[in-house]
Amino acid sequence: MKKYMMLLFIAGCFAVNTFSQSAPESTPLSVESMLILPKRGMEDKFEAAVLAHNKKYHPEGPYAARFRKIEYGPKAGWYIWVFGPVPYGSMDTRPAKENGHHEDWSTNVDPLVSEYGPVSWFNYNPDLSYGLDIFKKAKHYESYGIDLKPKQYYRFKALCEKMKKAYESIGTIAFIVLENNLHFKDGPDVAIIWSFDTYAGWQKDPGPKAAFEKLYGEGSWQTAMDEWTDIVNGYNSDIRTNIQ
Repeated sequence: MKKYMMLLFIAGCFAVNTFSQSAPESTPLSVESMLILPKRGMEDKFEAAVLAHNKKYHPEGPYAARFRKIEYGPKAGWYIWVFGPVPYGSMDTRPAKENGHHEDWSTNVDPLVSEYGPVSWFNYNPDLSYGLDIFKKAKHYESYGIDLKPKQYYRFKALCEKMKKAYESIGTIAFIVLENNLHFKDGPDVAIIWSFDTYAGWQKDPGPKAAFEKLYGEGSWQTAMDEWTDIVNGYNSDIRTNIQ
């Protein structure tokens, strides 16, 4: 519930790839990502090195990699290397070291890296999400992570079901819901992303209030905001650019 939800995003822990269309939505899909901070002044060389590595070793299939940059938020300046979503079984057959993959990274990418951040692992929820094709084409996206109060997931789920319908009626903004597979201290329980193409458009976006109230009646938006206040502990967010 963009700009109105009280949410928590641990910016160093999550990113979403261009979603795979090879598996049916009934198949559970995982999204794995790593945060990487390049050395100061080496950002352009770092981007080029990762893109070249992806083109050579991760161009398509279950090991296709994508690349994002955090523009604003607590981890601004960090990059995100992303795999998936893919069926969980794909993680059992990763590429072998012998094909030159590890050597290429060690030689061409690692010397440009200042620090490696955490690796996260999320589950994509197709029943609560809308607009994968829209997300693929978007230039930017905003990420929120949610620290739910205990035993409140059922209320979160019910609200997201309504939000999905509102975004479906708008038809131009992706609304993606993911669930954390690795729970840890101060980590988000779930995460949501919204797509956008220009910062001018992002600044003017009030959220889907009009569409929401058209579906659920006058005053329903404020009721939904009150619901968020009841079930969420806090919030943080960041904005990312799709480099690849």
